[in-house]
Amino acid sequence: MRSKMTIKGIIFDFDGLIVDTETPELQAWQELFRRFNVEFSFDEYAQTIGMIYDDTSALDILESKLNIPLDKSRLFKDFKKRKVELIDAQPLRSGVLDVLKSAKSTGLKIGLASSAKLEWVSRYIQKHEIDHYFDCVKTREDVANPKPDPELYRVTLACLALEPGQVIALEDSINGISAARAAGVHTVAVPNSVTRIFDFSQANLVLQHLTDIPLKEMIAFFEKEV
Repeated sequence: MRSKMTIKGIIFDFDGLIVDTETPELQAWQELFRRFNVEFSFDEYAQTIGMIYDDTSALDILESKLNIPLDKSRLFKDFKKRKVELIDAQPLRSGVLDVLKSAKSTGLKIGLASSAKLEWVSRYIQKHEIDHYFDCVKTREDVANPKPDPELYRVTLACLALEPGQVIALEDSINGISAARAAGVHTVAVPNSVTRIFDFSQANLVLQHLTDIPLKEMIAFFEKEV
C-alpha cells in the first residue's frame, strides 16, 4: 500500500469547462455552413474539440463539400465574430465559482491550462471577474505543443511548484484528459452539452456537473490510500 499524497493544487481548463464555449462555437459554424446551404454535422465538429483556438479545418470541410475555392480568411473572420457574440452571452458553467472559492479558502494553488490564446482566456476570466483566483495561467503561447500533448500541464505544474500527484485537473474534453493523464495529474472530467457524448472512462472521476460533489469530497477521493 502506497502512502497517500496530499492534494495541494487544482488546474482548470478554460474552453468548455469554465465557460461553455463549444456549444456556441458549433452554432456559429453551423450558421456559416447554412449560408451555403450545407449542413455541418456534430461528428465533423467533434474532431476539433479541445484543439487549438484558430483551427480552420471546418472550412476545409466546407470547401470540400462545395468543391469550389473559398475565401477562408474572410469566412473565418465572420465565424469568429459570431462565435464571440454567442460566447459573450454565456455565463460561467454551474459550480465553477463555488469550486474556485472553495479551492482558495482551502489553500489550494489554482492554475489554468488552456490551448487557447492568452488574450482569449484573459477576456473571459476578467469579464466574469474570476482572474484573481488563479495563481498561474498558461496558454498556447507557453508551449510548442497544445493538448493532447502533456507539455501545457507540465509548464503549469512547474509554475505552481507542485508535483503531478498533488494536483487535480478539471477538463471537459478527451484531448484535455489525455494531456493531464500523460502529465501524471489526477483527472476529473466534467463534460458539457457538446462533449458528454464521448467516452471519458480514462478519467479518474467523471461528473455531470461541478456541483455534483463538494470540492472537499473530490480531494478526499484522490487522497485516499491506494
